[in-house]
Amino acid sequence: MPAKKSKILVLGFDGASPKLIDQWIEDLPTFKRLKTHGIFGHTIPPIPAQTPVAWTTFMTGKNPGKHGIFSFMMRKKGSYRRQIAQPSMTNSKTIWHLLSEGGKKVGVINVPMSDAEQIKGFIIPGFLSPTEGTPHPEKIKNIISRKFGIESLTGDVETEILRNVDKAPEKFFKRTNEITEETAQISQFLAQKEDWDFFMTVFMSTDRIQHFFWNYVDSTHEQHEKNKFTQLVKDHYVKLDGIMKDFLELIDKETIVIVLSDHGFCQVSKELVINNYLEELGFLKAKNDRVDLERSEAVSYGYGDIWLNVKNREPQGLIKLGKEYEKTRNAIIQALKNLRMDGEKPFKDIKKREEIYWGEQLSNGPDLMAIFNTGWQAARRPEIMEKQPSGTYVNEKPRWSGGHDGTHDPVDVPGIIGIIGPNTQKPLKIQVHLWDLAPTILQIMNMPIPHDMDGQPIQL
Repeated sequence: MPAKKSKILVLGFDGASPKLIDQWIEDLPTFKRLKTHGIFGHTIPPIPAQTPVAWTTFMTGKNPGKHGIFSFMMRKKGSYRRQIAQPSMTNSKTIWHLLSEGGKKVGVINVPMSDAEQIKGFIIPGFLSPTEGTPHPEKIKNIISRKFGIESLTGDVETEILRNVDKAPEKFFKRTNEITEETAQISQFLAQKEDWDFFMTVFMSTDRIQHFFWNYVDSTHEQHEKNKFTQLVKDHYVKLDGIMKDFLELIDKETIVIVLSDHGFCQVSKELVINNYLEELGFLKAKNDRVDLERSEAVSYGYGDIWLNVKNREPQGLIKLGKEYEKTRNAIIQALKNLRMDGEKPFKDIKKREEIYWGEQLSNGPDLMAIFNTGWQAARRPEIMEKQPSGTYVNEKPRWSGGHDGTHDPVDVPGIIGIIGPNTQKPLKIQVHLWDLAPTILQIMNMPIPHDMDGQPIQL
């Protein structure tokens, strides 16, 4: 076991792909060092492998059935309304909260679904926090303001730039690199200046880049093309490799470094509008080209999640819990599993929620999850298409060429995990669940592991 005074540095790269790291390993010396001198392998994300769900799973050590975050878009209990996931919806303590309670000093920067908690140390909340980018406490905000001349950290690419990637790809790459460099500079500055036992920072760039440019780097993609964008994506991985090297040079030899991503990527070349098929099967009613939520027995919200209209749960519930509920779920499962598109199966599986989640928040999750084969994903828009004589509702020109949350099988979109430190000098290949990381960190820090965590500590 590591010494009592072990420190931990966690570097997160949202969406970083083990496939691309293996592909370019000879040009990524720091990743290669992790692979040859440390513990290296895959992280298995939860279902769905979405950023808010996956990072919440990492930070709590629990599956969504316990921490309560099931999607980017959460369904408000007792209504048909949806709301964007926020940290306040999380039903569990974060790893940095637990460490703080145990007297450890923590520094947390740009982690999606993190928030301005009362901790021993500092935090700059990340993606989906209402205080995203604002340093807490005020002391840290003042330090950053004096040193860098900014009041908040821009940890992610602005929406306007994301909207115009197709029109201005060079501008997108330029801005992505600027944000990555600024996040690295601020993180490295605080890592040197502040006292900490646990320090973590996340870079969002790999996720944003790969959604739009996956077909240029995945040779198995149906629309694969090697061009200048191939090199730009590779250059960004080289940049991240250099940032890791800089961090490793900052720390002492007793610090354990964990490098991870919350998920990876797979190809996407077709999007399927699930609601149209629910309508064709008689489970959904449409009105003026919109889903009639009150008259429908089932509806999907664009991520593969399928919700039934249940009596005494939804405002105008139609389906009784019990035999009718199970009969309806089984009928949807069978019908969607049998669906074929020009001989292809869009769906790998359709899962009942209790098959993939467990815990006190289970009843807040979707009734079914549609798991897509690689190459396919659920269409975000439109909510429902106009009726077609062909009965086919597929977008064959999706905006994204890479995906992970469509929903896809976690084994098809694994993330990366690398651990290096004083006790990890021999190469070891592993595969772990994201919920294994929180108990691993607690064990390294010689702190008790809460009994309700789902993960098991990684043996270092």
